[in-house]
Amino acid sequence: MEAKRPMSRRKLTRAGEQLKSLLDPIILPTVDQFPQITCGFLIAFHVCFILLAGQILNLFWKSGSPGSLLQGPYDFVRQLPGASSPLFFVVPYAVTHVLTCSVYLLLDWWRPTAVQKMMAQNRPAGDWGGPDLGLARTLLTQLSVLPFTGSVAALMIIRGGPVPYTSPWVATCLDACHLELPERAPSVVELVVHVAFCLVITDIAYGYLHWQMHRHRSLWKHIHSLHHEYKETFVTVGPHVQFMEFLSVFTFGVFAPAACGAHPLTCWVWYVLFTQMSLEAHTGWRQTPLGYLMNLLTFGNFGGSMHHHLHHAVVWGNYAPFLTYLDRLVGTEVEDVGHQVTGDAAPHAAVEVLETTLYKEVDFQASCEAAATPRLEEQKVLHLMGSAARTRTPPPRKLD
Repeated sequence: MEAKRPMSRRKLTRAGEQLKSLLDPIILPTVDQFPQITCGFLIAFHVCFILLAGQILNLFWKSGSPGSLLQGPYDFVRQLPGASSPLFFVVPYAVTHVLTCSVYLLLDWWRPTAVQKMMAQNRPAGDWGGPDLGLARTLLTQLSVLPFTGSVAALMIIRGGPVPYTSPWVATCLDACHLELPERAPSVVELVVHVAFCLVITDIAYGYLHWQMHRHRSLWKHIHSLHHEYKETFVTVGPHVQFMEFLSVFTFGVFAPAACGAHPLTCWVWYVLFTQMSLEAHTGWRQTPLGYLMNLLTFGNFGGSMHHHLHHAVVWGNYAPFLTYLDRLVGTEVEDVGHQVTGDAAPHAAVEVLETTLYKEVDFQASCEAAATPRLEEQKVLHLMGSAARTRTPPPRKLD
């Protein structure tokens, strides 16, 4: 049996070496004993980073330029029931989430031949990660955040705020707010600039936090390992995350448009796109319609579903959630050169050889101890396909 291997950069670049340990003096004193608090600090740090980046953008591009091309669509949405409520920002998230998950879950359950050919792994129809995992587990994880989101919604209703939009389009308000949506729609250029800003800045913020979750053993064990239970992804694996990771994704997604003073219409477009991209990355497809379109718009720098599929398979690499240039810049990109298995073995009995550090089936503590030992660059990881292997994920090395 022969296997083609996706090639990974073996060494961090000079920029990568500098960036990976940038926050270590602050993180290391608390990360082992207080991983949740450390993660909270990282979230707060990146929120400040996003707000600062928004202010810098405003020095070069002042928001507040109206336009006429988007006036019709904006008037239609603005007249919808509840559009002037501070909680309306949840609607684009929720509607996009339900519709996208429904479509891809239906295709995964049905899995016609045309769809099967698009999948990164040859899995039978209705395969939800193996008997030890399954679809229900991902759905229950999503339901587990409802107490938090419900509490936030109740607080916003009781206190009448805060408003998720900011000046110059909407008066910034945190309490007892009376939201008045602007009469004019933004110009097309402003919408494109602000959505591009949100995409880039969110990709940087979560990409770096994601990298730290793979570097520090306690962040991995207590927060990020839940998401990596699934080696082979499907659409609802995306929101299958621990609460602190959910909080980071949600916070970055909301603060990015607010930081640059985006128009409410721009915010709604961004929320839809952000949800679509987050779900699309976990479909397990080699290519999706959204991925193809975004790759054209970003001049070949959109990673998409295959980029993130390789992250779940290899573990060490492809940390940026959407774009690829950051992983190339720091030397953590895993490139897909076609890793198919040939031979008589059934797909779920096959072994793929993927380039990173070697881990075998051992208990978690032993793996952690072994992970702290320096490894040679030429060592590999065995990715066992099948339900038993899917529940085993190698822990991160301490500071790599």
